Amino acid sequence: MASTQRPILCQKVADMLKGTSFSVGDRLPGERRLAEMFDTSRNTIREVLCNLETMGYVEIRQKSGCYLKSKDGRISWNQLRRRKSQIATRQILDTLTLVIPTLAREQASRLTTSDVDTLESATARLGEAIVNFDSTVFTRAYIAFFLALAKISANDYLILLMKELQAAAHNLEHAGTGLAEVQTGFLFEYHVELFNALKSSRADEAEKLALQCMHTFASIVLPGE
Repeated sequence: MASTQRPILCQKVADMLKGTSFSVGDRLPGERRLAEMFDTSRNTIREVLCNLETMGYVEIRQKSGCYLKSKDGRISWNQLRRRKSQIATRQILDTLTLVIPTLAREQASRLTTSDVDTLESATARLGEAIVNFDSTVFTRAYIAFFLALAKISANDYLILLMKELQAAAHNLEHAGTGLAEVQTGFLFEYHVELFNALKSSRADEAEKLALQCMHTFASIVLPGE
């Protein structure tokens, strides 16, 4: 089989494993049987199984066979960006709640005049989204503020994390029914207080306000929880 066709076969076998015929822990058919099922050679099937093991779908046990390890394979950022569910939304919010307060506390005493200007502009964009009741812009603008704060930290890992969370923010846009004026008003009030705490280097207050902001943000994105 041509090397360009192997990824296609790999996807076909993965799709088969994701079906209802197999459960995690099940032993897969042998190489000969799989080769017959997919009309290919045993060598090709062996390569495909090795690829699937690398991808986290299967576990190859010496002298025992190949077993289904996970129907999802290894979790990747690309997979997470495509998820659209209340569970995905909750996980995004939980991650933000874990990260943002500490980020606010750590950066409160390190901001330059230029940094403050950057955060002030991000706050203004958030205010515009709230005034316009634009839920699509709102979620991205809110995470963008903290992405800007992460960039100020110059921590590459944190910056990448915030970028990926922002990329996954389309999940948040599908979770609620729209922007509630009272809740967004409270959020913006808390957010302005957070901005002022950051600007004034009040680290403890910034941490508490960031946590309050995250809780209010979550109540907007997942109303009724």
